[in-house]
Amino acid sequence: MLEKVACIPPRAPPEELVRVVEQHGCRVVELRLDLLGYTREEAEKAVTLLAERGVRVIATLRDKREGGEYSGPDEEKLATLLGLLDKRAWLIDLEYRFPLLDKALQEARGRVIVSYHDYRWTPAPEVLYSYAGDMIRRGAAIAKIVTMARRLADNWRLLGLNAWRKGRIVAFAMGKKGRLSRILAPLIGAPFTYASLGEPVAPGQLVLRELLEAWRLLGVL
Repeated sequence: MLEKVACIPPRAPPEELVRVVEQHGCRVVELRLDLLGYTREEAEKAVTLLAERGVRVIATLRDKREGGEYSGPDEEKLATLLGLLDKRAWLIDLEYRFPLLDKALQEARGRVIVSYHDYRWTPAPEVLYSYAGDMIRRGAAIAKIVTMARRLADNWRLLGLNAWRKGRIVAFAMGKKGRLSRILAPLIGAPFTYASLGEPVAPGQLVLRELLEAWRLLGVL
């Protein structure tokens, strides 16, 4: 079955967040905690409420250095995300360049998405495959590669990664020229793709209804 990760609209209180998730029938959600603006207690409450309803949660606290809003200490970030695993989060998402990545991989015991983002362009294939391979060797549950598409060919560079290690790599492109890769990634081997329940939280991200309509037109739903 095709799987999508619903990205929650910013600043929704935990109870409202749960209502929106249930309304859309989502089974996997990404909580962008840097955008939601939750306290640690609110984040724990949201994760617990969703887990109790059988929803798998990916907890993300994206750093400003990586296009997010978090600017606090690395130690505090890691402690927050590890604590959410104790509250039954499914996975946490940490950047490939996160200074405490190896410590996180050891302490999270195989429950980390290691992500690489390039908002400028799409590097050469050998670079992308090198990054993804290193992430998996170091213990990532899933390697996530996201780059900016400047041309249509960038979609094919990224989509090939999903087929290389099926179920272990999520790779797609940002921007209008990369929307195709977001739709096709799970058809080629990615374990899931991302779509927003409200305003997109990344360049070129599809709203959930757009993604589902594309899959229907392709005949895979």
